[in-house]
Amino acid sequence: MKDIDVSKNHKTAAAIAIGILSVAAVCMLFYANVSVPFMMDDIWYSTNLATGNTLSGFGDVIESQVWHYLNWGGRSITHAFLQLSLMCGERGADVINTLMTLVLAIEMSYLAKIVSGKKSTQDGDFVFDKVCLPALMFGLLLVCCPNLKMSMLWQAGCANYVYSSVWILAFYIVYLRALDPGAKDLPLSGIFMIPLGLITGWSTENMGPSAFLTAAAITFMMYKKGSAKGKRLVMMTEGVVFSFVGSVICILAPGNFIRKNDSAEDLALTIPDRLIQMMKGLGDYLFPALLILAVSYILYRRFSDNKIPKGILFLLAGAALSYAAMIASPHYPDRAAFGSCVLTEICAASFILGIELPVKKTIVLFFANILMIASIVAVYAVNG
Repeated sequence: MKDIDVSKNHKTAAAIAIGILSVAAVCMLFYANVSVPFMMDDIWYSTNLATGNTLSGFGDVIESQVWHYLNWGGRSITHAFLQLSLMCGERGADVINTLMTLVLAIEMSYLAKIVSGKKSTQDGDFVFDKVCLPALMFGLLLVCCPNLKMSMLWQAGCANYVYSSVWILAFYIVYLRALDPGAKDLPLSGIFMIPLGLITGWSTENMGPSAFLTAAAITFMMYKKGSAKGKRLVMMTEGVVFSFVGSVICILAPGNFIRKNDSAEDLALTIPDRLIQMMKGLGDYLFPALLILAVSYILYRRFSDNKIPKGILFLLAGAALSYAAMIASPHYPDRAAFGSCVLTEICAASFILGIELPVKKTIVLFFANILMIASIVAVYAVNG
């Protein structure tokens, strides 16, 4: 009995430490956002792109994105959100960025839980589910980010990658929940899947199409098994169709071809050159996330007799497709690997949650504390 009490005391102390470190990490993240002013593309997107005047209302955003779509690029949805955040001013945008990062971490923890097959919260699991697991994902998100400053602190980068990842993960949640025959569909899913599918496909040129293909594969598999029927099949088909439509709209924007023709030097790169760039990028951009994934997989195989959950395989496929899609681009910036990194981190956490050991929660608590400390150091280093 004494050993059990000591164990509980240790877990309680670890949970309290995680709570304190999480608050410190969030405060540091907000401070880092404050320390990175509007710059580079932010200055341009702060204006009506069609007229050059300062943004003054939602009408200017619409006019800007029409011009942008026809003359510069197809990311109309993400850049519309960027312009709306810029209109809130620097401090307002800093608050939005911090909140969106927290929402993303919560979505990641929820996905990790449902993909691992972990059921709803049980007695004594509330703190673990609501504090420790989100803290783990928050730490992974910051520590493994390919380019923390340009992907999560720079306003244009945060809107393109953090904001878009929030609704893309919401899209993934709908389909990965459906893999569980006992899970109920989310309320009004038949209605909200239309706009959610559209903005998911119409997000970025790599994550949008990869989400569409992953959703299509899940829908087809469930249809063949007979587990997707009636309203669920309609809902899943809506998401697939509209994410495809959004992807087509994004990729085939006239502005993409105009800008591509202006990049003569990049166009000279051959397919082998691009493949070499992408392989190099695996080490430069995704190595921390892939290393953690490998370690978690080894632990899972060692301490679990279960097969790899289908949800993890679909997420890994989405990450691979997102990364491979950039072969079509003459330039692969590190921040474009953000989505693949996020999906990889979710899979790593899912493996840990699938370990069949009494000390599983202790392992999560330990790594959550380590990652919280590391994330504070990482944010401080970027800010410094």
